[in-house]
Amino acid sequence: MNEREKYIANLATYLKPLTDDERNDALEFYDEYIVDAGLASQAAIEEKLGTPRQLSYKILADYSIKSNEESKKDGRPGSTHSSWRVFWWVLIAIITSPITFGLGIVMLGILIMAVSLVAGLAIGAVGLVLGLIFAAGVTIYSGVGVIASAPFTGLFYLGVGLSMLGLFFVCLPLLYWFIRLLVQGVANLAKYLYNKIQTRRGNK
Repeated sequence: MNEREKYIANLATYLKPLTDDERNDALEFYDEYIVDAGLASQAAIEEKLGTPRQLSYKILADYSIKSNEESKKDGRPGSTHSSWRVFWWVLIAIITSPITFGLGIVMLGILIMAVSLVAGLAIGAVGLVLGLIFAAGVTIYSGVGVIASAPFTGLFYLGVGLSMLGLFFVCLPLLYWFIRLLVQGVANLAKYLYNKIQTRRGNK
């Protein structure tokens, strides 16, 4: 087994998250790339492509971005799962990418701040919706408690509580959409930073 075959074999072990077809396509592409570029030694291959592990993170990031783009339909954000996959694999690709150390730290910091902001907004939105259902429960309970002694007051509380309960069910899909939109925003930022890194590497 020559150096190219060893490199491709090692690369294959890191691409298990991909489907068989995706993995075979990626291995075939880089196998042909190494041959066409005339990279005969392990050192020459790694100087151009990075180690098998580093290259695998780039490939996984590329496929996660492709999957996220395909999951976006009619202008709607992609699935939350595909968006988080983009963030995760791009984050690893940035950490392990053989680029200028300072640039990687800056981009990593931007991603961490973005995730912190999204987490704060998501937690706040969830807390608001949970507070709504709690308030609805308390109001309905209060209405039931006083309806015998003060019917109109009890009916008022019941009406308010049921209205809040209805608002809660209206807010649930809005909450899901809001969180999905926030996560897609993080994925879009990750894709943007990742493309910047790839452009920088291409210009070297």
